Amino acid sequence: MKRKITLSPASFVPGPQGPRALVQSVDYCTRCNACVQSCPSYLLQREEAFSPRGRNQIVRLLLERKIKVSDNPDLIKQTTAACLLCAQCTTACAGALPMPDHMLALRRAINLQTLPKTLRLFLRLHAVWPSGFEMLVRTGYVFRRLGLLWLLRVSGLLNLFGFAWLKHANAILPKRPSTLKKLFKKQKICLSPQEAQVVYLPSFEASYITPQTALQTWRLLQPKKTFVLTEQSTGLFEYLYGDKTLALIQLKNLLTRWEKLSPRKKLPLITDSIELYGFLKHSPVLFATLKGWQKRAQALAEHVQFVSDLRFAKPANVKRCALDSSTVLYPAGEAAVRARKIFKTHFGKNFVECEYSHYAIAAAGLAFVPQTRAEEMVLENVKDVARRQLQEVYCLSGLAALELNAALRRHYPQAQAKHMVFLQDEP
Repeated sequence: MKRKITLSPASFVPGPQGPRALVQSVDYCTRCNACVQSCPSYLLQREEAFSPRGRNQIVRLLLERKIKVSDNPDLIKQTTAACLLCAQCTTACAGALPMPDHMLALRRAINLQTLPKTLRLFLRLHAVWPSGFEMLVRTGYVFRRLGLLWLLRVSGLLNLFGFAWLKHANAILPKRPSTLKKLFKKQKICLSPQEAQVVYLPSFEASYITPQTALQTWRLLQPKKTFVLTEQSTGLFEYLYGDKTLALIQLKNLLTRWEKLSPRKKLPLITDSIELYGFLKHSPVLFATLKGWQKRAQALAEHVQFVSDLRFAKPANVKRCALDSSTVLYPAGEAAVRARKIFKTHFGKNFVECEYSHYAIAAAGLAFVPQTRAEEMVLENVKDVARRQLQEVYCLSGLAALELNAALRRHYPQAQAKHMVFLQDEP
């Protein structure tokens, strides 16, 4: 915390009427208290500083230089790290204040590294050397199957070398995880057909953990010729965990690659990640000072679609289910509305239309961030699943599905969490 604060009042954040300066966005807060009861971390902590309103006032006072980080560094660090960036406060706010963006600006200003160092370096490798990253992932899965990961954990070597986060990763991983390229090669599927009609951007988890999600999405897109963007970093993780410059570089690379695939007619860009969907929809804000790139990002944002835009067949076995729309940075919005309509049509009374829990599930790797109390929030979801006797919970986020399913396996195995694409039965 010795680093001098560099919270820029002029940095741009999203707003209902378009990008606006951080200082203006913060001042829009009327302190009406509508957001407080929507915040998962406040519901657990019950302290004003851990509410969206309290956090927003900390940012405002820092911008106005009425307080300094050095006045209470521990409190500022704890309340900033505890934010799940779930955007439930933005949904509840009448002015749609982008509180997650406010929190990210504060994290960067105080140089708060929320992820363990080794995990941060691991994710950075995905951005700068995708093929090497996949090689490491495959090697890790071999170690896991041979039981070597268990030996390292028991011996204490994981903690010694800063890999304690692998314990949680091992807990949420499916029994036999794989990678997208390996699965598609086994299925003899062409990832780059000529004259593609649609572009599919798999999420991180669909690329390296649950490739069945990518395969099911690909099937939903048939008979259209689908170009699958493999080994493509989007900049989302870099944006979330502090390196905004690298995030912009990765986003530019994605824009350039998409434009090359659709030089004449812009092709739809489909993603199975609600986090990626929101991030790309709001990407023009990141280029607010670069008008050329902003225009290109706007074109991409107009063509981004979530899987809830696809046509789903009615499943053969209709069970009592719920929909979880946990996400990060931005509310699921219209994508969640379309998803609810699909579920209500297919499941009728068996669909628990109301939100089954007040607690968001940590998505985009935020369960690896200390002080978020993410595990407690997931357990609250499990309690609600059991209370409502649900059999299936469909998630718009693949990582949220992994987190919830791991907790269900331990505490309530009668239910299962899945990604939304598995609403339609596999052939």
